Amino acid sequence: MRHLLISDIHSNVEALDACIERAAAAGFDSVLCCGDIVGYGPDPNAAVARVRALEPRSVRGNHDRVAAGLGAADDFNLHAKTAVPWTRDALSHEAAAYLRDLPAGPRGLGGGAQLVHGAVTGEDDYILSSADAAESFRSTGARLTFFGHTHHACVFSLGPAGGVRLETPRGPDERWVAALDASVPYLINPGSVGQPRDHDARAAFAIWDTATSRVEFHRVAYPLETTQRKMRAAGLPTPLIERLRHGR
Repeated sequence: MRHLLISDIHSNVEALDACIERAAAAGFDSVLCCGDIVGYGPDPNAAVARVRALEPRSVRGNHDRVAAGLGAADDFNLHAKTAVPWTRDALSHEAAAYLRDLPAGPRGLGGGAQLVHGAVTGEDDYILSSADAAESFRSTGARLTFFGHTHHACVFSLGPAGGVRLETPRGPDERWVAALDASVPYLINPGSVGQPRDHDARAAFAIWDTATSRVEFHRVAYPLETTQRKMRAAGLPTPLIERLRHGR
């Protein structure tokens, strides 16, 4: 089975469409989503509709939760907070209901794999460092945990002595492959579809191939100027618009 891994779409349908097209060319059988379908970007309803059409197994993200009215944005930064009421007002009743019904992680996938948004410890928590990864490893018995939230594609692995190793996609290549050892636990982030923060503006996704025990990390260019134009028309904060070009 080949599972398309997507996360942190953030209402960016141009990026999502580019990822789906590239993934279709690479081939996939099912879709796994680590959340944050909405937030920040200009097309929350279209993003929800496209994701729903993929029939994914998904968990909610913190932006999904807040946009659907299930919590406050107290921990969001200023620009993220500014985008919340716009997203709430823009969401259709149907899209908001879909977001409200998304389960909080961890969500088991079978075979020792699971989905979370932020970390095993909570959807608002970040896995940014080896110490963060070690805490999530301690909190789960799953061998494979797919997560998002940081907007950085990466692979954390746990060594037999308890040491944590971090690998990240290297260079400007459009594809990087990580081979998985069946005896090693992993935390895997496919990167952000709609708002990468690793100084690469291209949309990110991954494909988990269970037959070969590999995860393929992909980057694809998309017409981000179109997304930026829509954001300006919506009156969304300028820093959110400009950051797309710089991948941060």
